[in-house]
Amino acid sequence: MNKEQMQTVFLCASHLLSYPDEEWADSLADCLEAISAVPNDAIVEKMSAFIHDIQSVPVRKRMEQYVETFDFGKKTNLYVTYMNTGEQRERGLELLQLKQRYKAAGFDTTEQELPDYLPLMLEFAAYAEQEHIVPLFAAYADNIDEIRKQLAAGGSPYAAVFDAIFLAFAELGVTPTPKGSV
Repeated sequence: MNKEQMQTVFLCASHLLSYPDEEWADSLADCLEAISAVPNDAIVEKMSAFIHDIQSVPVRKRMEQYVETFDFGKKTNLYVTYMNTGEQRERGLELLQLKQRYKAAGFDTTEQELPDYLPLMLEFAAYAEQEHIVPLFAAYADNIDEIRKQLAAGGSPYAAVFDAIFLAFAELGVTPTPKGSV
């Protein structure tokens, strides 16, 4: 995949993992159209299947499902450093290091979301150069994979989005960094 196609994958994945309100649902067709231009059939299949499945879920149920999965699920929340330290003080240092990584790559974050929020990390990946993306996701690949495994074990449709993310990681050459060497 070229940079633009990778950008499409990461932006769509970021969007699909965001809160599924009415505005979110209105842009699913755009995401489906954009992702169809990606040359990786497996990524297209995973994301398209998720979009088609989620479109058939009533709005209220879709929102409840999201909250139950990501807001109340300790092992499936979208804050990737949470698995390392929970709410401990060390997490603050890790979040600060993440902000510094973003800044070094020329990416400005807002105070609306913590820097370890996966949709934000995917948005960063859409715009940053590969030299910044690969080490970032290598450091957190195991955590993201653990979320994926938990979602798959629970039969969550969101597991397909995580599968697509890992297919993109494979194309980028992301391999997990051993713990303690971040």
